[in-house]
Amino acid sequence: SSLSRERAPRCIMALARSGSYFVCRRYICSARTLSFASALAHTSPPLQRPEGVSASFCGAARQQRRGLITLLVDGGRPASDVLAELSSASRMNGDKEALEVLAVGQKGVVVALIAAAGLEHVDGARPTFVLKRTTVERVQAEAPRADFTVFGNNHYILEIPAIPSWEAEEARRKRVEEDTRLLVGNATEVMKLAKAIAARAKAMEAGRALTVETSLLGQEKSLRLRVARLAHAVARAHHWQVAPEDAARPVRTFRCCAALVEGTEPPEEGKRQAVEGGNFLRLMILPEGPAGGFLLGQPGDPSLG
Repeated sequence: SSLSRERAPRCIMALARSGSYFVCRRYICSARTLSFASALAHTSPPLQRPEGVSASFCGAARQQRRGLITLLVDGGRPASDVLAELSSASRMNGDKEALEVLAVGQKGVVVALIAAAGLEHVDGARPTFVLKRTTVERVQAEAPRADFTVFGNNHYILEIPAIPSWEAEEARRKRVEEDTRLLVGNATEVMKLAKAIAARAKAMEAGRALTVETSLLGQEKSLRLRVARLAHAVARAHHWQVAPEDAARPVRTFRCCAALVEGTEPPEEGKRQAVEGGNFLRLMILPEGPAGGFLLGQPGDPSLG
């Protein structure tokens, strides 16, 4: 904790090259300082963690338990930086680390989803993930510093599996999209959108996907609102499937896949493109199990294997 911000990255790299393993629990740095996770992930040969040891990386990426890395995204860094961090973290420990991305507030969820849309393995595989809401208390528990302040309740978790479980490029090409897409606008109601997602996902044939997307053009405040509503609706629809009020009714869980695409919306004066790679953020809803749904814990439930 006595290391200066300027010396810390050099010390980290020196230790990494020597093959030493270390744990630093109290080093806190700014969002722009090189993180422990990035420093370790780019060393060669890769470091091996001793069994049962947990490590903290600058508070932004925290190893909580073996096989899972938690990263907190609050929108303070551009999506390109977060994408680099996600890519590095996913490659740790021989591609065996799953990622848990805590998206804090509207800014955080915009950056996290745009970064997730760019995540791709060298063989073309891309992750599918679960998007769900989380609490202020959970975010505060992962905060990079004691005075980290959390406002509101627009906080989400992206559960990204380890690389071996990512969707192969060939499988992605075979996916069939539903003809009708759900477009999220400034006036979209979260409850109605969530109900539409849940109903359509439940009825779709296996191997098909539902598209939900929103424009990344226009004023930043409106952009954040649209993406937040998209995330809220998807997370709510997911919650209904994993925690139904009536356990006797069939449900159908689903995963998501993010992408940046060029939309068909005509450009308007005063609009600007928010990110490189596309002017629409698209979430593909990928239903699991048979059409019509299944009963949780009963035959047909994908979680039973």
